Amino acid sequence: MEQQLLATLAATQSNDAQIRSAAEEQLKGLYSDQAFPAVLVTIGAHPDISLAERLIALVVLKQIVGKGWSSALDEFGGEVLISDDVKSDLKNRLLAIIFDGNVDSKIINQTAVIVSKIARAEYPEDWPTLLDLLLNQQSAANDAVTEAILIVLGELIQDGLDEDQFYAVADGLLKYFHHVAADGSKKLLVRAHALGVFRMCFDAIETLKEREDIGIRHFVSEICNAWSSFFKDVLNEGMPALPTNEQENEAESEVATTWRGVVALKIQVIASLVRIQYIYPDILPTQELFSICWAALQAHGGAYYACFVDGDKQSNLVTANGLPFTFDLLVIEEIDFLQALLDAPAVKSRLDAMITDELQGKGDGISQWVMEVMGSLVNFSAITSESEGLWDIDFNVFLSEETFAETNTSPRSSCAAFVWRLSSLLPSQTLKSVVGYMKMIWEDANPSWRYKEAALFGLQQVLEEHKAESRVIDPNVLGPCVEYIATTMNEVGHYLRARSHIVMSAVMTAYMAGSGGNRDMVLGYARQSLKAMDEDDSEIVKTSCIRIMSAYLLILPDAAATEMQVAVVDGIANFLATQDMEDMDDNVDLVDTVLQTLRDLIMANPTTCLEHNAFDVMLTLVKLGAARDESTYILVEEAFESAAQAMAKNGTDLYTQLCFKVLPALVANLDAKSDDDQEKATALTDVSLNLIKLLAATAVEPLPEGFVSETMPRICRVILSDGDFYLHQQATLAIKEILSNDAAAVFAWVDPEFQKGGLEMLLLVIAHLLSPQVDDASAAEVGDLACEVVEKAGPERLGGSMRELLQVCAVRLCTAEHVGLVQSLVIVFARLSLLNTQDVLNFLAEIPVGQTIALVVVTKKWLENSTHFVGFEAIRQNIMALVAIYHAHDARFAAITVNGDLIIDPTTTRIKTRSMAKANPIRYTAISAELKLIKLLINELVPAWGTERPKLTCVAPQLAPGKRSSIGSDESWSTESTGMSPQKADEDTQEYLMQFFVTVGGDPHFQRLFAQLTAEEQTRLWEIVEGRQMMMVQQASFAQ
Repeated sequence: MEQQLLATLAATQSNDAQIRSAAEEQLKGLYSDQAFPAVLVTIGAHPDISLAERLIALVVLKQIVGKGWSSALDEFGGEVLISDDVKSDLKNRLLAIIFDGNVDSKIINQTAVIVSKIARAEYPEDWPTLLDLLLNQQSAANDAVTEAILIVLGELIQDGLDEDQFYAVADGLLKYFHHVAADGSKKLLVRAHALGVFRMCFDAIETLKEREDIGIRHFVSEICNAWSSFFKDVLNEGMPALPTNEQENEAESEVATTWRGVVALKIQVIASLVRIQYIYPDILPTQELFSICWAALQAHGGAYYACFVDGDKQSNLVTANGLPFTFDLLVIEEIDFLQALLDAPAVKSRLDAMITDELQGKGDGISQWVMEVMGSLVNFSAITSESEGLWDIDFNVFLSEETFAETNTSPRSSCAAFVWRLSSLLPSQTLKSVVGYMKMIWEDANPSWRYKEAALFGLQQVLEEHKAESRVIDPNVLGPCVEYIATTMNEVGHYLRARSHIVMSAVMTAYMAGSGGNRDMVLGYARQSLKAMDEDDSEIVKTSCIRIMSAYLLILPDAAATEMQVAVVDGIANFLATQDMEDMDDNVDLVDTVLQTLRDLIMANPTTCLEHNAFDVMLTLVKLGAARDESTYILVEEAFESAAQAMAKNGTDLYTQLCFKVLPALVANLDAKSDDDQEKATALTDVSLNLIKLLAATAVEPLPEGFVSETMPRICRVILSDGDFYLHQQATLAIKEILSNDAAAVFAWVDPEFQKGGLEMLLLVIAHLLSPQVDDASAAEVGDLACEVVEKAGPERLGGSMRELLQVCAVRLCTAEHVGLVQSLVIVFARLSLLNTQDVLNFLAEIPVGQTIALVVVTKKWLENSTHFVGFEAIRQNIMALVAIYHAHDARFAAITVNGDLIIDPTTTRIKTRSMAKANPIRYTAISAELKLIKLLINELVPAWGTERPKLTCVAPQLAPGKRSSIGSDESWSTESTGMSPQKADEDTQEYLMQFFVTVGGDPHFQRLFAQLTAEEQTRLWEIVEGRQMMMVQQASFAQ
């Protein structure tokens, strides 16, 4: 079998897809053969078989283990394929491979991965001896064996042990890791790996943090004491000789191996300290560690600059086991750790005292220590040769790193975060020291443009921190900054020019916030950046200037800003004309930058958007596919919403002009067809529908002439045709907003294709969305549209269609699974219940659904999904409808049984995998609908003292409790807003709910339900009601 199997294994690597596929199917056919796993192990362990074939055999074995070992594994295929006897033999043989120091390390590591998978399923219940077997190897194990043991232990700690199981074996584990990490005879990367697994232990320790009964704090303190000298020794150890590029490319270079090992070990030490510091900030000797780490960082400055700024060494690399080993990652860890230590009380106290002593008798407020810090950070912030090369090839990379700097992992971004934090702790000293350091660089006889750019980058962080904290800066401090930056805005180096424009806009923003004067100076620099946006020969500079235009427009006087808007939009349009914008995937960052600037430009003064072409540029980018990206989608949406709202507030004329400006393009987008790029076409339709919806939602009735006739046929066509669910949702909401703001025009409109009137088309659309062939997600917004139709048309216009409409809503609710659709349809009946509860209950009781009635199905869906409802108005209506249903005391409703509380399995505390959840599905108690209703209302109560955040932050007017209307009468419900503040609306809803409980509290029927509540629910109800009553008494007393 072995020879035949070897041929099959080799065939799985064939370049011929047909041969490869046939071989894979042949192997799958052997999965249930009990001899198959043993043969694979034999092949994997056989020294005379090629390494490649042995590794393939072990990979196949790993797949079998995942698919057929145990239901505890996520990959489990539903059937155990390996017998217990075979399992026992396999475990022993696999461990034998791991513990054999003469086996190739790749074989050992692959075997360790298989053992790790088995351990996840079996330890400790079915393989209790595993941990002892692994730990007992520490004295005899060579590096390869130790590496394999660490792989298994890492998997166990991460996924195989719960907190209590970990704590029971933690002492032995940590001693093992310390033994390996401190063993100077082992390879440095193996020692680093031990530290990496050691660090994993703190995930479990963090969850045990609150368990004072087991003394976890004392346990961690003992860990730190045991490891302290080792940590300090590693941090204090100097760096070995820096390898040359040739040595790094040599597989067996001892210099390169030693360098990578020392770097990896130092990284893991610092990462471990960071983890401990995060969990227990006061256990480590923070001041001592700060001094050690700061000295190490300073010592690394020259090597870092040589490697990555002057040189082109690779950065951000990790080993096969995920261990980072490049020097830049060590620098990142050091800077990040130092930043974290800045918040330690001992460090803060020492720095405050040191800087106070340092500044005594000095009038300039410049700290030499902060200057020293800035010197190091400027060194590590310098643009690397790698970044420069990437940015020169594609300025989108530069824009991405500028826009999402906080998400980038680089020494430069770590320096930015450190400067920001230092500025928050020492704002005045940091700013003055940064300016002082800039003075030193700018007065240097032969300054490097990299140092200047990095210094400006540091100043930018300080200015942004001051802006975020609303700190006012003395104009006298900013004066020298203006002088320095003005000299570099026309430098030869384009990266320095770009940074100069960016930072000058930040300085001008701070200048205006502080003094509010000399606007001519601000306007002058704004025009200089605008000119650079048009004329500079560097795309880096041009796009940087585009990014900062919105900042200038916010601080310039209205007249000057309005004048500049046209020039900014024209400049952006001219720049885009020089770019190939057909492939949006290559220009995501440029598009994001342009749209953000246009969005800010429009929102700064929305009423002027008719005077320039910002919307034309936006819609052009949207047509080219910009809307496929969520962030750009939101930018377009915000710009349109801001303009539409501003225009509507200023009268119908401006709003009508806006519609005439943008509607033709939006309508054309809905008519556009694209067989080549369906994703682009779908995104274009989506954003166009959304913008039409926004225009309609902000309108003052009636809508402009032609709005309905131009948009409604196209929106209906979207709904009635196949498409993605979110298109149907957007189209449904768009129709709802159009109907809400101009029902007369909708009802008067006749669809040219179907030759049906507006109301007929609305009913056709609703019927289509509720039909069985339309999925739940597509129909998720149909309830709001149905409510709007009933409200605007009224029972008289609807006639018999109203009952048919409600019946189709009830029937579809029976099969609905998507919570959005459930909520949407439930709210239809909730709003009707507020008018005449009994009529709704009678109506639902008359509709047959399969073997039951609609009342049963609707009640179950309503009550069992109510806690998942979202939207302030929907939640308010839901609460008040439930109160109305309770007051009806309908025996049919009370007799319905629904899911109650979750039944928790007390036999296990371990996290369930997907396969375990399938085998043991979630179960609930069975309770009456009335009891469930009361539980839901209690859950909606919010304590008076604000210990919980209320779900509701905006509710419409409270409906009169006694108001009644029958289904089919001439009355309808209203959802007009009262203009109440969200806080006032919240208070009124909570008061309504509390008064309900106060009113029914003495009722015998309620008392019987109260007795069936859990003790926690009873206590919650009493405490909240009493607390709110007490607050009302105190407020009344204060008012008197």
